[in-house]
Amino acid sequence: MIICFDLETTGTNPKVDKIIEVSMIKFDENNFEIIDVFNTLINPEISIPKIISGITNIFDEDVSDAPKIEDLKQEIIDFIGNNPLLGHNVDFDISFFSFNGINIEKNLKIDTFFLANFLNFRNGSLNLEMLCKHYKIEINGAHRAENDTKATMELFKKMLDNFTNYGEDYKILLKYIFSLSRDLNVNFMGRFLGLEDFENLDFSAFEKIILNKIGVFKKFEKINNSLENNLDNIDILKYFDFGNNFEKRENQLKMAEAVFDSLDKNKKIIVEAPTGLGKSFAYLIPSIIYAKNAGEKVYISTNTKTLQDQLFEKDLKFLKENLGEKFHFVKLKGRKNYISLKGFFDYILLGNFEYFEIGFLAKITFWLFETKYGELDELNFFPAEYYIKNELTTDRFDVKNKKNIYLDYEFIEKARKSIDFADIIVINHALLFSDLENETPILTNLKNIVIDEAHNIEDTVTDILKKRYNFKNFVEVLGKIEKIFSLKNINKLEFLQKKESIFSKLDLLEDFGNSYISSKISQEQNYKTLLIGEDFYKEFDFSELLQKINLEIIGLIDLLKFEQGYDFSRDIFYFEGVLDALNNIFKSDNLDKIKILSLNENYGLTFEYTILNPGDYLKNNFWDKISTCVLTSATLAINNSFDYIKNILKLDSFDFLKFYSDFDYKNQSTLFIPTDLGNIKNSSQEISNFLSKFYEIVGGNTLTLFTSFASIRKIYEENSINLKKKGINLLAQSIGGSKTKILSQFLEKPNDSIILGTDSFWEGVDISGGNLKFLVIYKLPFQVPTDPIFQARSKNFSDSFLEYSVPKAIIKLKQGFGRLIRSKTDKGIVILLDDRINTLWGNAFYSAFPEGINIKKSSSKSFLEILEKKL
Repeated sequence: MIICFDLETTGTNPKVDKIIEVSMIKFDENNFEIIDVFNTLINPEISIPKIISGITNIFDEDVSDAPKIEDLKQEIIDFIGNNPLLGHNVDFDISFFSFNGINIEKNLKIDTFFLANFLNFRNGSLNLEMLCKHYKIEINGAHRAENDTKATMELFKKMLDNFTNYGEDYKILLKYIFSLSRDLNVNFMGRFLGLEDFENLDFSAFEKIILNKIGVFKKFEKINNSLENNLDNIDILKYFDFGNNFEKRENQLKMAEAVFDSLDKNKKIIVEAPTGLGKSFAYLIPSIIYAKNAGEKVYISTNTKTLQDQLFEKDLKFLKENLGEKFHFVKLKGRKNYISLKGFFDYILLGNFEYFEIGFLAKITFWLFETKYGELDELNFFPAEYYIKNELTTDRFDVKNKKNIYLDYEFIEKARKSIDFADIIVINHALLFSDLENETPILTNLKNIVIDEAHNIEDTVTDILKKRYNFKNFVEVLGKIEKIFSLKNINKLEFLQKKESIFSKLDLLEDFGNSYISSKISQEQNYKTLLIGEDFYKEFDFSELLQKINLEIIGLIDLLKFEQGYDFSRDIFYFEGVLDALNNIFKSDNLDKIKILSLNENYGLTFEYTILNPGDYLKNNFWDKISTCVLTSATLAINNSFDYIKNILKLDSFDFLKFYSDFDYKNQSTLFIPTDLGNIKNSSQEISNFLSKFYEIVGGNTLTLFTSFASIRKIYEENSINLKKKGINLLAQSIGGSKTKILSQFLEKPNDSIILGTDSFWEGVDISGGNLKFLVIYKLPFQVPTDPIFQARSKNFSDSFLEYSVPKAIIKLKQGFGRLIRSKTDKGIVILLDDRINTLWGNAFYSAFPEGINIKKSSSKSFLEILEKKL
């Protein structure tokens, strides 16, 4: 017999939160027949938070007469007995039972989340509701314990049934992975998966199966280019004739001519191309034609995975089939995006893995059996997995190292080789700018480049050039090395001595960092981040301590270099990075660096540094060294001027070109600004009341953009329950799940759904087909004034607010508005709730909205009355 169970609770912390519902089903493990059930609400003896009531539909009045958990403890223990447990993320529920004296930790357990992590690794979300949709299981009233318990039991059955259809290689590989753990629960789940029926592999057989599947690099078929001596004879416009189903757009053709001219004449240009222009084809087609006729490669760089995949998987494939020209195109990403096969196999050889590590390694194994490109962003990872994932990426190891016996199979090496055969190479900004720092660059013959999503360059360069030292991560790396010494029977006495010596000195840094940040920031904040100022260096002279730490880490590196029992290349690379970070952070004379100290309850203390002036860096290291560059985005100019982006990125050598949209914004869109809601900083309740009425009237088709999760939480708590009763789904980022899950749920029922989203929803979200009709801007999107990077860069301006804060926010507001009108047939209303647009400086924000848009100002009451009549 197995006990399938689920709890509903007032929160996620068993030490402070309470159980409000328990559901258990006892069933026969052979035929899944139900033997007994146990369902009850629980009186938590505290008020249920609104946010929980909104999710579970359980209210204080529902549990006021329910039994307390203490009164049911023995009955629950008796029901469970020694039977195995089944649940979805079952450790969460076990932890709540345990804290309430129901000790079932020794019972064997089966976790459908654990199983889904590798059986359903392609799914964007592994929560119970999304998995049930995948397996076509009806779940009536998710987030109620009884319904979730029934669904979990059915999900487990469907998973087992589905696994029987997997090929034998998958089962053999999984059995090998399961054999690497001593955890009884892993073996127990393996029995249900039928792994006992398959042969036992050794490592070499496991390795061989995977390598045979991956294969080595295969050269592309050579295409003979007919080089044109005079490119002036080429009519680029003729390549835009794709028949009646393709709309020719005047501005698209003009942009294509400008891009081709830039490539031909070695020019650098920046182009603002509005939504609807057809920007991608406007630079892809001339890039292809130029590459074919000039015999030169053209690189295309994007900021987001979404656009990179769109260009590679959709646009370039269409052009290859329809352009009438044969060409090769490839994609390439940064080192940290690729798995290192050497890293993976080395890790596998460590063995003796914990429960969660087995799920992770099974996921990687199944994925390796299917992936074409080896890009880790094809997968979803969970917090506990990030450390292992980072151990397996190619940026932690030089795959060209002579010790790498898997070089010919490495995905990044195959991607590098493919560049030699390609006309168009699609990359991302992360790779482009990180490659500037590499002694042996990945990007060869980088002469011509088109950079899309160019408005992100400042932030991307800042992030890419950021180096960090985290105390907790350092401890984890040393712990892993100690484990390797033990498993490989290597004498670890000298290592342990060095480890203790390093810790004693790093502890001094950590103590000082904790003391410094605590003296500057309130203890109540969960996440503390601080710009390191001059006083940091005045309080303590780090030179002597830093010298000692340098010597200790160099000694550790030397020890690992000469160790013959294991290849520690990745760890040496990590320690060299630590040395670089510490030396840059703790020397007070690095005036061109922004230095940051942060403290997080999950990750502990972190020191970081990054570049102060990205524009100067780019001018010296990139703009002045390439022949041709096209920068483009829909949001580069402010009030028809490129001065801001020109100054930030130091684009003195660029020509500027702006195209205007051919959308009829006068008839397609309206901007409404309420006049009676008061100051945005002091009238959150008035705004919440307005949104309550607004959401009830429109019912759905709405995206609300916020600048903080705190504001999302407040609006959600005050509206979710009432809207739910009216059949309206309020989908809140971080509360209702990931961005992917929220968009999926919205598109299933757009007319009944409203999204509350923050940063990642301001751009890169395309809700087409008339499914988005209302866009609400809660606040003007200023950066957080206490952000260390923002603080440091603000000092570069005589009036940082008007010269830096306002323009940066305008660019982001333009991006936000771009979510609403995506085609000539879209119509929509944008509601701006921030009264600061009525100030003298606030007038500048009107330039974020397109010319011709209807602007209406009135009381919120009259607006809602008109809206209600029209709908």
